[in-house]
Amino acid sequence: MKLVIDLDKETELPKLTALQGLVDIKKNGKWIVKNSVLEDIDTFSEEELAFIFTKLKPYLSPIVTSVYIPSIKTMEVMKKLAPEFMVRFKTEKPGANKIMPISPEAFFEGETIFQSILEGMQSTWTEQQQYRYLYQQTGIWLSYDLNVLSHTPNARVHEEYARNLFTSIAKNWGICTSFAAMYDYLCYRSGLESAVLSEEEHDYVMLTDAEDKDYLTDPTQDATKLKFGLKTESYAVSKEKFTASHHLQEAGVEDYDFATIGEDALEALDKATGYLDNFGGAYTNETLSKLADALEGNTIEEKVVTFMEKVKALKTVGRPTDSDYVSIMKWILEKSTDRNFAENLEIDSVAYEDTKELPRKVIVKVNTGVDATKKYYTFEPRTKNISEMNEKEWKELSEGIESIAK
Repeated sequence: MKLVIDLDKETELPKLTALQGLVDIKKNGKWIVKNSVLEDIDTFSEEELAFIFTKLKPYLSPIVTSVYIPSIKTMEVMKKLAPEFMVRFKTEKPGANKIMPISPEAFFEGETIFQSILEGMQSTWTEQQQYRYLYQQTGIWLSYDLNVLSHTPNARVHEEYARNLFTSIAKNWGICTSFAAMYDYLCYRSGLESAVLSEEEHDYVMLTDAEDKDYLTDPTQDATKLKFGLKTESYAVSKEKFTASHHLQEAGVEDYDFATIGEDALEALDKATGYLDNFGGAYTNETLSKLADALEGNTIEEKVVTFMEKVKALKTVGRPTDSDYVSIMKWILEKSTDRNFAENLEIDSVAYEDTKELPRKVIVKVNTGVDATKKYYTFEPRTKNISEMNEKEWKELSEGIESIAK
């Protein structure tokens, strides 16, 4: 049986019973709780929320809702008076699907990072410099989470957290939805116009500047490049180049005219925001493309160790994970002039490992050329440890991967 409480008429709250059903609560002429759910918490003043969480908490569902991302002040009240409650809100601008609810504590873990990024914005920067800075920071702070793509016991947990921009940035568990939502949100917080574009299996972001010029960007595809100082390839590029890897028709913007920013102009933006200062003032494309050339060592195994030591010493920014190192190592090997060396290496991560936390280890499989013998090496991004794995250890790991995948 539903309980209806009209606080405009009743001076005392009724007592809850063991068989209590859903509750509707009315105050100041409006229903503030329907079916025991407190909705749109950002429409309440701090005083109203304080009253609700102090007096009405026993009547409420522990999951409240917000139309869009709730304000910091709202979450501060919730953290103080209802820390055990969860808030469900939309990760993108109004119209997007609702996502998993999170606690005030989780909200502020992500907000701390967002605030640190926003504090780095310079008031003297142009609009384009602001857009570019936030794009850099999105790629620097977030990495792609391969766990979401694998069939591990923790894949669902990782995906749930990846679909909330506050938990994804706090844990560094990202998928394309996370990258697009984070960049869009940072633009929103900075007063810059942006919109998330969605295809069937991918999200990216369209920017619209003060002159109504539209630009296509894909922070997911450039995230690794930004951590290692490479030139980006998916920011304000031509429609022709962008559609080589995207389906604008699915995103509903096939007929748009998109502006571009050339390489020289992008480099000027990266210098103006201070990004290139991390890498001595220049992109790393030239040096990284030669990293696997003329390696020291008489055997392929010796060269592999030399190669991994060079990768270990690379300058990075942000929080690179196994996904980033796999991508950058493959990029380097593709550029190598020593094709015999490059083509006898296989780079991957333990994508099916039962891992709750990132990053996983990078696995380097080497074809030695001697009696079909293979050797295996691991690289751990967090500790930078390099170690050799014997055939028995690899077989045990492979069998474990296969059983988890099943």
